[in-house]
Amino acid sequence: MGSGFKQFTSTVLTAADLNNFCQNQSVMYFSSTGARDVAITGPVDGMTAYIGSNDSSEGLYTYNGTAWRRGPGWNAPWGYVQYTEVTSNVTSGANVTILTGSTISVVNRRRYRITAQIPGYFSTGALSVATVQITVGGAAIAGQRVFTSQVTSAENGCNVVAMYVATATNTGLSCNIFSTSTVGTNHQYLASATNPMSLLVEDIGPSGAPV
Repeated sequence: MGSGFKQFTSTVLTAADLNNFCQNQSVMYFSSTGARDVAITGPVDGMTAYIGSNDSSEGLYTYNGTAWRRGPGWNAPWGYVQYTEVTSNVTSGANVTILTGSTISVVNRRRYRITAQIPGYFSTGALSVATVQITVGGAAIAGQRVFTSQVTSAENGCNVVAMYVATATNTGLSCNIFSTSTVGTNHQYLASATNPMSLLVEDIGPSGAPV
């Protein structure tokens, strides 16, 4: 295992220096992110370090020129970003948010897949139609109509999948499920502990070079 990071000066290299630093410094090892930041006060784009903290911070980090980013390099998917669910029915009128997701952090030129699951839908009006939308930052990026032919008949739910490409870095972007009712007055979206209404955000890879 490497010894961490060492800034060499005009001195004679020892065998220990070569074995513990030079040989292993391509991927540096630290016990915590704090120890890394104390040792590397001026990181440069492309540096890689492994944090062996044995907690939620453990993993491989790459410095992207601005910050340390956990996970693989720029050209790989970064995976899970955010998940929110509700486990009880949501009653709504027209043009309201039916699930408020946590704010998400997006990185410029990354692609995000957003998946909304709505287990069931019914309305107080027969032949009722509503549109379920995924919204990011208040703008609808995908939608799916749900329909019921009889009053209070929970015939259909829906899944909505959206692709969002970040055009700027944003650490507090809202991501929600929204209902735009087109027929009927009182709409209900079904959810339970075993079949929740949910919103999942995943980073699936780059849309271009890092900036």
